[in-house]
Amino acid sequence: MRIAIADDFLNDREKLSQDICRWAADHQMTLSSPPALFDSGEALLEGMKKTAFDVIFLDIYMGGMTGMEAARKIRAQDPGCRLIFITQTADFAVESYDVNSSWYLLKPYSYEKLSEALSRCCGDFSGQEESLTVPCEYGYQKKLYIHDIAWTEYGNRRVTIHKKNGENLTANMRQGDLAQVLLAFPCFCDCMKGVLVNLESVEQFQKDCLLLKGGQLLPISRLKYQAVREQFLAWSYAKIRGENV
Repeated sequence: MRIAIADDFLNDREKLSQDICRWAADHQMTLSSPPALFDSGEALLEGMKKTAFDVIFLDIYMGGMTGMEAARKIRAQDPGCRLIFITQTADFAVESYDVNSSWYLLKPYSYEKLSEALSRCCGDFSGQEESLTVPCEYGYQKKLYIHDIAWTEYGNRRVTIHKKNGENLTANMRQGDLAQVLLAFPCFCDCMKGVLVNLESVEQFQKDCLLLKGGQLLPISRLKYQAVREQFLAWSYAKIRGENV
């Protein structure tokens, strides 16, 4: 789990970072690294070009861009991250719902209140499914959960990632780099050159193609047909037996 803090007071962001690390230790939560600290909304948005964060703490009153303005920009590029406002006034509590914030903490907060906020909005990170971070347009990094991916196709030096919910994402990366990650999961297979498919999204294995649950037909390479068929059958039988695949 990756956490960021944007607050223009050095002491406040350092204390919050220490309390977050304490909470993680108390609740046996794994942080990918100590919270990333930013002294402005502008610096945070710049940092998000390199790192995708799961949870972001935002002070509302900062010099330059306010925390609320930063939140709107964050939501435009990452609808899924958790936003926790931490400020000295409740004036923006109602407005915080417009950006789908997870919590609103008032300074000075108690460790108990912080713990409650983190536990409420981050509880589903325990045992969370595997994810990967891919480079997208304008240098931004996007976090994806492995099992949200239906299939991927490579072309023009980019990978188009088709998600189960119908959304598409273009990643500026090599096919080989993506395949190295996805093919480590039993549910993903290489059905033809440049195409990877999540077997969870397959409705039916047909003679020369895979019928996806959304109606999409993906052809199977003649040279890979036997291997794809065997993997599909093995994966299907494992699911019937209740194995975690």
